[in-house]
Amino acid sequence: MLCPMDQAVLDRLVENATDKNPASRRALLADIVGLCDAPVKRLSETEKHLAGEILVRVVREFEVQMRAEVAEKLAASANVPKQLIRALAEDEIVIAKPVILTSPLLDETDLLSIIDSKSREHRLLVAERPHISSAVGDALIKAGEPEVLLALLNNQTAAISHAAMEYAVEESRSRAILRGPLVTRADLPLDLAKRMISFVSIILKREIAAKFPNDADITNWALLEIADAQAEKQRELTQNSQNISAKAAALINKLQINGELNLTRVISFLRERRMPLFFAGLAALTKMNERNLMELAFDGAQQGLAAICREANADRGQFVSIALLLEQARTGQSFPAQRLQIICRQFDGLSVEKAETIVANARSKSPGLQRQVNVA
Repeated sequence: MLCPMDQAVLDRLVENATDKNPASRRALLADIVGLCDAPVKRLSETEKHLAGEILVRVVREFEVQMRAEVAEKLAASANVPKQLIRALAEDEIVIAKPVILTSPLLDETDLLSIIDSKSREHRLLVAERPHISSAVGDALIKAGEPEVLLALLNNQTAAISHAAMEYAVEESRSRAILRGPLVTRADLPLDLAKRMISFVSIILKREIAAKFPNDADITNWALLEIADAQAEKQRELTQNSQNISAKAAALINKLQINGELNLTRVISFLRERRMPLFFAGLAALTKMNERNLMELAFDGAQQGLAAICREANADRGQFVSIALLLEQARTGQSFPAQRLQIICRQFDGLSVEKAETIVANARSKSPGLQRQVNVA
């Protein structure tokens, strides 16, 4: 900080500020930084104010890049005149950023002034500043800017009033992006957590339950909501599966009516990983219920698949193609050579009569639950 005898230095800085030579301006920048980083000395309030005003006048003569350098170098210092820090914090965003985020000299009044008078980008920086007060948080929310609210919620060190938190919770009903930051806040009140249980995801319900393990209402509501959500998801999956199966069956029926359904076409569906069409087509060729066909095809010993292929009049090459493609679809891997030889021998040794018996027994069974086939 400056002392009374430094007035001559300040006057020289003002005089040098008019020199546009790059080297001179670079030297001037270094002088200002050095002057502000000097050990603190006692000044009267008048002297402090005068020193700050002079430095602000000098720095304003700099182009943006040099002002940004001054801000970067002085942002964390406690020795800089307050007027200079305020001027830098209210400058263009590239200059203001390090000062707003880190300067220990900016107090609540300064931050409220920046929120009230500067741009949304400045308010975003204030929202990200560590340890801002609840009054600052309230002012940020009052601006009504979604990005600023999100930044504030993500700032775990920010103090947020109950009223502001309640506003954020209500906003999160229609803005899902706010829910995660709200739930992860250490200061989320219990009453607002209970309110959120009804509309957040299963993962966030579990986080809320873990956050308040001793609250019976939270635990019970979370468990009920999770169960309901899982049931609804299962209903959607079932409905989607039924819709896909219905569309596949309709296409297979059309191909069959037009005389275009054959085993080669069905194998092409499998090769293209169009599993609903493959199973619907194979079921049509063998006159089997699709679910019973899948149960038989995946009986684990491959004899069921061999019987189905015999019933569909598959030759050895077609059987091998179906076996290999199904294994690839289910596991992402091919059969080992030794196992492939075993299932080929099963197919070769299975008579048409035996295959018909196996398929007939499968047809007579009540359809079981549909087996899921994971396809990479």
